[in-house]
Amino acid sequence: MNAHFVKPLAAGVRFAALTSLLASICVAQSTPPACLAHKPADGGGAVTANRPPARPTAQEIKATAEAGAADPSVLLAAEPLENFGAERYRIADYADCTGGGGCYWADFDAQATRAEAALKVALGQQKPGDRLALVLDIDETSLSSYCEMAREDYGYVKPMFESWIVSPEASIPLLGTLRLFRTARAAGVAVFFITGRPEEQRAATAANLKSAGYEGWTDLRLREGAEKAMSATAYKSGERQKIVDAGYRLIMNVGDQWSDLNGSPKAMINVKLPNPFYYLP
Repeated sequence: MNAHFVKPLAAGVRFAALTSLLASICVAQSTPPACLAHKPADGGGAVTANRPPARPTAQEIKATAEAGAADPSVLLAAEPLENFGAERYRIADYADCTGGGGCYWADFDAQATRAEAALKVALGQQKPGDRLALVLDIDETSLSSYCEMAREDYGYVKPMFESWIVSPEASIPLLGTLRLFRTARAAGVAVFFITGRPEEQRAATAANLKSAGYEGWTDLRLREGAEKAMSATAYKSGERQKIVDAGYRLIMNVGDQWSDLNGSPKAMINVKLPNPFYYLP
């Protein structure tokens, strides 16, 4: 039997048998991961990613502003934009599941659960001879940068981030995607990771994926040469075309950025995951 072909009836039987096993392997995620202390590249002391509890929540900042604006002795300034510091606190609240503004991890896990259900339906409709492929982005899709983003106060300090992303500490799985990955692999679907990371980070990226629990994927695509100057949409759609040209049918494409999903060819099912932290065109 072709390694990437599972008859519809067999797929249904296998999923029934695997439901409890997959659940025990990878549970739902509704809280932030624990972050280890990280020693900066400049040789400074270790710094933990968790924020001090004394910082105000976004709701408290809003209440302070509203109370101040209600004072008739205050001359208010025109402020057409949201305060950047307050927005960063709001993002931190969402990432830490505090402050009443929702929980990133629960929202991510719910979307991954929807994707897994859609994948199972699509697998039951596959045609004889299909070579099916699942495409996954990596950052904020398969692996989480939460600990480093929090350490950088949700900014982007390139030397710090690039040092961290190739360290073993960067092998933090997003459990919903890991469940989806394992469901796909159990059904014989080939999994391709397409990331905007450079080729120079291949060894560290592959090691971190494996450490996070992603075992048995087909290929890992990273940017090299002229690809580094391409837009994310052009680069990633081009890599998907190569997969199609190799004889695969794209059953699902999963990413946290629109640039992970836009362009041709598209998959049968395209899954947009939440990411309030950064935007990649």
